[in-house]
Amino acid sequence: MWGTLIIGVCAVAAIAISGVWRSSRFVAMRWKLSAGQSLLMFLVLQVVGAVGAEVGTRFAPPQSQDAPVSIDGTLWMIGTASMFQIIAVLMFLMRPDSAAHSWSRPKSALIGAVALAAAWFPLQALGIAVGSLQMALGGPAVPLEGHSTLQMLAETPLHLREWLLIGGVVIVAPALEEIMFRGALLGALRRGGFDPWSGILLCALIFALLHIPALVGGAVAPGLAILFALGVVLGWCVARTGSLAASITAHMLFNALNILQSMD
Repeated sequence: MWGTLIIGVCAVAAIAISGVWRSSRFVAMRWKLSAGQSLLMFLVLQVVGAVGAEVGTRFAPPQSQDAPVSIDGTLWMIGTASMFQIIAVLMFLMRPDSAAHSWSRPKSALIGAVALAAAWFPLQALGIAVGSLQMALGGPAVPLEGHSTLQMLAETPLHLREWLLIGGVVIVAPALEEIMFRGALLGALRRGGFDPWSGILLCALIFALLHIPALVGGAVAPGLAILFALGVVLGWCVARTGSLAASITAHMLFNALNILQSMD
């Protein structure tokens, strides 16, 4: 724990000294939709995701009312919600007037990977610090796995359905969430007149708050802190490169590292 805290503090100091956070280094966001279209897209993706998750629960294998959601139930919810959201994304972004969003940019993806590598220990240190403060103030102990999906995977032997879920968590969910938050929501904020850092911070706050239902009891405060800081890093990736390729890469690596850590 102390090693993570020390490395995290040193990494934050190095980032602060480097000046990479300065707005003067940001570039124009490559996002073709207007503020109104972007906000509409964000809201539509939220609604169709919720509807898809509800539809998925209807097709999932039945289980007792008091039992926690099973792997099969989670697969159905994530799979159906993702399918609905992919259809909505295609409807918004694949029109001739909005097709150029610069998804495939190897240099941007590399910057996203480096950004996540630099932020990994600070994010872990932040979670440890908030969790320790929570317990020092008499709050609940922080569980080993703060996210319900990670907790489920850590407690289940890996078979085909678990690998399918891992694929969804590492590949599909980050791509859709980045289109939704750093694309549609941040695009709406920037097109609506927010300066880069105000847009990044507000987008990160909404990103963290909307993840509360997935956080395990006792992990809400540290989870929110980590997710907010992660949202800031992902927003910086887009502001620094202008491309969602950077934030998608960083988000995928973050989820993959958390899964690997939960399986130790």
